[in-house]
Amino acid sequence: MRAIRFIIWVVLLTCLFGIALDLVTAHVWVDYFTVHHPKVVESKSPIVMAIVWGVSASWWFGAIAAAILWWYNWRRPHPVPDATLLRWLVYALVALWVAMMTILGSIYALIGLLPMTARRPTFDIDRRAMSVALTHQTEYVLGAVVLVVLMILVARWSRKAAIAGGTA
Repeated sequence: MRAIRFIIWVVLLTCLFGIALDLVTAHVWVDYFTVHHPKVVESKSPIVMAIVWGVSASWWFGAIAAAILWWYNWRRPHPVPDATLLRWLVYALVALWVAMMTILGSIYALIGLLPMTARRPTFDIDRRAMSVALTHQTEYVLGAVVLVVLMILVARWSRKAAIAGGTA
């Protein structure tokens, strides 16, 4: 039962992350969700798109990552308590969101450096499209990096606990 509760918490946290990311990217370029994804709702609202796609694109990654993290943690001689591991995950997701916003803003700014004479009439739409698409392309890679970092933290915790005689 603890494993299921842990997995549910991780799925909820990753869905909140997905919604938070998509609240920004959907406001930058809603067509990423309404035109370039399968139609799942009859709305073009950035808020609706953020909720729908934030959850649908994040829950499964959260479930897989949670199962891996749970298994990795609880097979160790001195596992990290669930509350501590979830707190680490919250910090990691906040850092990941900041990284994603940095990527989004950086790409948007860099594309803006294109000289006015080289810009096509669709420059603003193209700039938004590239910024959002490239941001989302890095989302799962960085999510996997977060998972690996958490696994490293678990291993370090367990090793320190073993050295300290069972408490970390």
